[in-house]
Amino acid sequence: MNTVYTTCRYCEAACGLAVQVQNNKVEKIVADKENPQTWRDICSKGLTAHELVEHPRRIKAPMKRVGDSFVETTYEEAISVIAARFNELIAVHGADSIGYYHGNPLGFTSGVMFSLGWVDAIGTRNRYNVGSIDQNNNHVVSSALFDLPYVPFNPDIDRCDYLLMIGMNPAESKFSWLGNASDGWARARERQSQGAKLVVVDPRRTRSAQQADTHLSIKPGTDWAFILGLLHTVFGENLVDSAACAALPAAQLESIREIALAADQANLSGRCGIDAEDIRQVARDYAQATGAMCLTQTGVSMHTTGTLGHWLGLVLDIVTGHLDKPGGRRFDTGYINMTEFAATGNQSETASRVRGQLTVMGNRSLAELPDEIRTPGPGQIKAMVIQSGNPVVSGPNGQLLDSALAELDMLVAVDLVQRESHRHADWLIPGVHWLEREELLFNLAGGMDQPFAQYSAQAVNPPESIRPEWTFFVDLALAMKVPFMGKKGANTMIRISRVLARLLRKPQWAFSPGLLERLMLKGAKTFSWRQLQNSPHGLQYRDRAYGQLQAQMRGKAIQIGPAQFCTELQRLLDKSNQPGTEYPFTLIGKRTLNMMNSWLMELPNMQKREQGNDCEINPADAHSLGIKEGAKIEVTSAVGSLSIKARISDRVAPGVVCIQHGWGSRVFSPVDKEEPLCFGVNVNQLVDNAAIDPFSGIPNLNSTRVKVTVCADT
Repeated sequence: MNTVYTTCRYCEAACGLAVQVQNNKVEKIVADKENPQTWRDICSKGLTAHELVEHPRRIKAPMKRVGDSFVETTYEEAISVIAARFNELIAVHGADSIGYYHGNPLGFTSGVMFSLGWVDAIGTRNRYNVGSIDQNNNHVVSSALFDLPYVPFNPDIDRCDYLLMIGMNPAESKFSWLGNASDGWARARERQSQGAKLVVVDPRRTRSAQQADTHLSIKPGTDWAFILGLLHTVFGENLVDSAACAALPAAQLESIREIALAADQANLSGRCGIDAEDIRQVARDYAQATGAMCLTQTGVSMHTTGTLGHWLGLVLDIVTGHLDKPGGRRFDTGYINMTEFAATGNQSETASRVRGQLTVMGNRSLAELPDEIRTPGPGQIKAMVIQSGNPVVSGPNGQLLDSALAELDMLVAVDLVQRESHRHADWLIPGVHWLEREELLFNLAGGMDQPFAQYSAQAVNPPESIRPEWTFFVDLALAMKVPFMGKKGANTMIRISRVLARLLRKPQWAFSPGLLERLMLKGAKTFSWRQLQNSPHGLQYRDRAYGQLQAQMRGKAIQIGPAQFCTELQRLLDKSNQPGTEYPFTLIGKRTLNMMNSWLMELPNMQKREQGNDCEINPADAHSLGIKEGAKIEVTSAVGSLSIKARISDRVAPGVVCIQHGWGSRVFSPVDKEEPLCFGVNVNQLVDNAAIDPFSGIPNLNSTRVKVTVCADT
């Protein structure tokens, strides 16, 4: 038996794995205990990765739809037919007639850059990615404050004295999200034993909340009101850091100060459901701590005021002098400066034709996709490529998107299995799992709390019938005769590199992600390729540094009070906070240790362990509605309804119900037409795709209003 040391590539944590392989088959995956960064933090995603490689319904060759069935074909035929049809559509309707979406489980691999190279080649503006589900408001705030669209902040846990966590549950879903702290929760608990204070702000009493010093139960979607309450005290009691504030634009700082001080503390308390004295005490303790950080994560992101929540969290860090300081959120350039790289990419903000919503990092909001497909006129999407994504399940109002996808002229799915979003696909193109490839994840270079890099080795070979999906996109660009990455002469260079590599028997010379990785590492001059290869468990290339953000900004002042954010904040303050009576409950989501994403729920062995999701409801609410434990209930919103089993739990506050996301996706069997595999229900079918954050386009995935009734057949 051979052991291969590699990394998990399902999220930015990039956990170190020891993969035990025999006869090109993974026998077992365990944590790499010689990896100094991540081995204690391993979760079920990495440990079950081989189950997806060996999925009984895995796509192992290109397949084309013939009637209601799929038949295997060659890459040559697939590329030829797809290229011809795309070119026909572009000739008649323009480049925007082709849409593109990418997500996971291939989304963190280096090959994604090559699929984006094809997108740049055809020049479509109809680009979508998973970021508009949970993270785009971070990019909006970074662009507004720092003039940089991608700024990962890594929590400096080991020096933190006051850790304020809003909308996150690191005990069950890791300490990584646009910045990483490996083994973060265990380190936070260790810091807690040394006297640091851990405060969790969450509508649900999660495992993290139970283990924290303080749990503040907040009304869903009101994080902005809570943080504004903290700023009211910070400004009112002059708890600001004078040096940090002196470096800020005076007029912008004054705008925020005026809004915070004019806000009524009792009103803010009523809006967020947290006692006013508790808000004041948190503000005082936070501001006076030597090292502190306010972490706003997916619970803050995934509703219509998420941008304001993230912005105000950064404002709190900045005015109290905690940002990019020991014990706070720390910016790191990484061994390859992806913040600099992202700033040079396709960042032009263009407004969508149907809603006028601005793009974020060049991508449109997934919430707009059904309208962009169905609305006639210039720019209407006629065909799409969905790469390693399942937007029908992970996005809002999946029924609407599913029916829109059925109307496309052509749908191409690039993935490991045929999933819910591929139901209407005309072509299925197989993908190569990250266990079947080697790569350096330079796109995550700045996202480690300790400057660290690891080359991800290949554990097993893919089936001989499967080519890496990045080659599909390169070959598609060549067949369409469009310049790869939008660069004139790129296609000629690609062809020449392939010829030279074959003639000289130097496969590494061919244009590929591996070649790009080597060139970027060589240009960065942080460490050598040989050093990396000689460090199978990873390489710590320097110590932590602080203050790099200001250097990255090249002396520019932080634009702390963007006018558009201040205007929207004032609008929210002026708006009544009284909910309607037709939908008296607020629906939130959750994660657990085993089940996190729709593709994870599609693994057969995982489905045997977890038989579906349920709806948590407070005992008082259950009693008033006559709901018994395990009863079948109907949960209804303005756009959808679903039946689900009730779980009575005091973890959720009265007026709140909780359903885990990611369930309800089907895995189809395109070869033999067996019944699709499916467990649980898709909670996102209750989410209206019309209600979105005005800045980021993120839908109301975490605070949808619903009503609950007992099913008649219970």
